[in-house]
Amino acid sequence: MSGVAIVTGAAGGIGRAIAARLKHDGYVVVGADLSPAGCDQDIATDIADSASVDAMVGAVMETHGRIDVLVNTAGIHMQKLVIDTTDAEWDRIQAVNMRGPFAACRAVAPHMMRADTGRIVNVVTRLNFGNPYSSAYMASKNALWGFSQCLAMELAAYNITVNAVAPGHVGPGTGMEAAFRAKADKMGLTWEAFEAQVLRTIPVGRWCRPADVAAAVAYLVSPEAAFVTAECINVTGGFVGYGTTPPKVPV
Repeated sequence: MSGVAIVTGAAGGIGRAIAARLKHDGYVVVGADLSPAGCDQDIATDIADSASVDAMVGAVMETHGRIDVLVNTAGIHMQKLVIDTTDAEWDRIQAVNMRGPFAACRAVAPHMMRADTGRIVNVVTRLNFGNPYSSAYMASKNALWGFSQCLAMELAAYNITVNAVAPGHVGPGTGMEAAFRAKADKMGLTWEAFEAQVLRTIPVGRWCRPADVAAAVAYLVSPEAAFVTAECINVTGGFVGYGTTPPKVPV
């Protein structure tokens, strides 16, 4: 395959793996992140700032003249109870996790529509499960999934597919490890006890690896997935639900 792929959040663990896989598959990969990602072209981008996103897409078109793939990986997490979450914290997570992908899709879509082809993949989370301490995050990612389904319908006539991947628990060795360790602390568990609790919910019996997510993305942007749109691939190892509730806290 050949073409130009934009990966937002390319400096993170999952984003870096996706960028590497797409480069391996023959794409010129543009990493859109606040930090250098080691892609073919890195463009400093604040995904929460629509003007920054528009400038990044404009730079890609000026340099390469085409955009074949957009993968929205950029995201942030926070471990807090609803009652402890401030308006500013809530708004920041929605801005990065939801408004950012919206801005990127809005900026890229006209170029794909004129080319009458394209692939968009949004990274969401395992749907239809509650996750204590993660209300802002889960709200943003579930909203992104709903947005993806709507956008898929709007772009289908242009041979543009819009899909999502939902990673499972990506923990040790990635940016999510700190979030999981914070959650373990809030639940009064040692890391070993928390890890054992998590792995009991995953039939495959291990953490999700960034390469697992990258493989799903590689399929969705491939010619073989031309008839797949408005779908979400769960890369979760068969995750069956959290099954735990947090302890009481002083109110």
